[in-house]
Amino acid sequence: MDNHNQDATKLAPAEYAALDSSQQEFCALEDGAIRLLAPAGSGKTHSLLWRCRELAERSDKVKPRFLVFTFTRAAREELWDRLRTNVYFGAVAPLTTVTTLNSWGFRIVKAITRNPRLITKSNERYWVIDNVLQPVWQGYPKLRALLEDSRRKNRAGHEILECIDFFKSMGFRHDRLDSSHVYQEHIDYLLGCGMKNQLEGFVRRLNDMELVSSDPDALFQVYDQFVPFWREAVQLLSSSALLSLEDQKYLAWLELEKQLKAEQYTTGSGRYHHILVDEFQDINPLDLFLLKAVAALNKAKLTIVGDDDQAIYEWRGATPEFILEPDVHLGGAYQTCVLATNYRSPRNIVDLSQQLIRHNNRRVPKDVSARLTTEAHVEIRRYNSVSAAISNTVGLVRSLLNDPQCSRVALIGRKRSQIIPYQIVFAGQKIPFYAAEDLHVLLSEAFKELKDILAIQARARAGGGFPDDPVQSLLKLCDKIKRYPLAKRDREQLQRHLYSKSPADLKGALRALVEYTGPLKGTNLGGRASVDFASSIAPLIDAATVSEAIKAISDHFDGLKKDYGKSLEDIFYADPPFLYLSEYAQRYGEDFAAFYSDIERAIATLARILPEDDPPPEDAEWKLPLHLMTALRAKGKEFDAVIILDANDGIWPSKLALDDNQLEQERRLFYVAMTRARRYLYFIVNDSMLGEFCYPTPYLAEMELSIPETIIQD
Repeated sequence: MDNHNQDATKLAPAEYAALDSSQQEFCALEDGAIRLLAPAGSGKTHSLLWRCRELAERSDKVKPRFLVFTFTRAAREELWDRLRTNVYFGAVAPLTTVTTLNSWGFRIVKAITRNPRLITKSNERYWVIDNVLQPVWQGYPKLRALLEDSRRKNRAGHEILECIDFFKSMGFRHDRLDSSHVYQEHIDYLLGCGMKNQLEGFVRRLNDMELVSSDPDALFQVYDQFVPFWREAVQLLSSSALLSLEDQKYLAWLELEKQLKAEQYTTGSGRYHHILVDEFQDINPLDLFLLKAVAALNKAKLTIVGDDDQAIYEWRGATPEFILEPDVHLGGAYQTCVLATNYRSPRNIVDLSQQLIRHNNRRVPKDVSARLTTEAHVEIRRYNSVSAAISNTVGLVRSLLNDPQCSRVALIGRKRSQIIPYQIVFAGQKIPFYAAEDLHVLLSEAFKELKDILAIQARARAGGGFPDDPVQSLLKLCDKIKRYPLAKRDREQLQRHLYSKSPADLKGALRALVEYTGPLKGTNLGGRASVDFASSIAPLIDAATVSEAIKAISDHFDGLKKDYGKSLEDIFYADPPFLYLSEYAQRYGEDFAAFYSDIERAIATLARILPEDDPPPEDAEWKLPLHLMTALRAKGKEFDAVIILDANDGIWPSKLALDDNQLEQERRLFYVAMTRARRYLYFIVNDSMLGEFCYPTPYLAEMELSIPETIIQD
């Protein structure tokens, strides 16, 4: 390898010699199956392009061709821009194709499908489920009951299409899933890849729609209750040339597998000799199978690039197992090269983050050092309550925004719910901020429903001065207890029962609910479901303050979680959505009117901002200096100052993360969040939440950071 390194250096200009030793080692490797592990800020893109340049210079082919896959369109544009504008890559630019897997797949689909139509908008998706797929779901009684119910069909239709795509992303094939043995075999493969969370989340979605039960064997019920419908639906949509975004990869994979079976390998000018895959830690099984097919058709080896320590997209169907065990999942013997220098972060941020991530066992050991000798300001701020933390953190943000060395500030939470109070305060104080639209919870349907439910509670407390129908109010509350409203039949029978009891107020209606033994989300044996529903509603009715009412809603009304913005990023650990708003609302006491007024004023100041995946216009709010986001949204970004909210145990890591794999995923999230900081890094620690004592996150101890003795009061 040393000889290759010397030869490459002789051929390259002085800029090549400026690469560090680990980058040069990667560039000098002979062609083959290679895994490049590139920690944050290690010059991954630069190294990848130099690798292409060196391979081109050493090639015995006149024009070796390169295919580079990126994970996002933004990454594609950045890489292509460097190819076009950097003089040292001029010769290799015409030989290189940079694309995403979706774009690559769609090119293949267009070649084999007449007039393919991408279905992405909500009205188009509704049309697909309500019209195109109706002949299919009419044959399945449970689906028919769900999709013919006017109160549930809109939400359920969207969810069913998501479930159809999920099965594709997991690598199931509709043309081969013809026996329980094939199904079980693939389930075992996915479980072996550490994808238990993904599969259990899928089963919960089907259970929410009452398509499978919550029994321990629910995963096996899927084969009988969902797979036959899935196979028919996929076949009909494919033959109709109606494609989802996932179909761009799925149908391309099926076509390439067909070509491989016929030994129709790519040759001549269409062949790619080198295939490189960026952000490999973020791929799902479908991505993996498609990449294997592309490489096999081109008779090329894969170079996979990524960082197992930043594998945080498991909620999207990804798994770190693919980058941790490429020999097993891709085949062949992969050489590993690690980029060992961080060029982005100050020395103490690099040292602390490495000290933290070494506590993960399921990773490739790395010895990363910082090129910068400067140190960031790292500080833990300890507060007696969340309310005190919010008030003082707003002051901290103001001071940072006035710092001439601080042009970008990020507040990073584990959950979207953590940033809701800050949206209210910043909007009310006219401090402009950026948050992607699906993080603007105040603009979500769930928040509108929260206000409606609070209005019901406020009227019930006020008594006769506010005329209300207690039966209709109770039915509205019942519709939000579970993630789907009551079925039409259940609602009608419950309504008849409640009216027969002639309740004078909401508490009377609640007592009548306890006596109900008719159908309610199932058989309701002995009225058990009725008691469960009443137990969920009672804390709301009994709440004396705004804070207590919001907490009751957050704890017991799962129906609001479903509309909690557009993002699916919390599907594994969906904490109650308005828990932090409840803490913030303590300052209002029993004054519901003041709370409403402040909320409405805050909402009026919020601008609708494009979702994260859409390319922003030049003057978009994403250029604002203050950003509110979750750790999942922080990956790939950097800020002068990062404030990590609620650095407490139960949040970092989530209290719902129980096994080793889940806990390691949580640590990777914290690692990503803290490594976004360039000058300032603050950890906000609360001593209590909702009156209960809280411990600091164990990650601070793992980094050997001391909790300050001084407690900042409200």
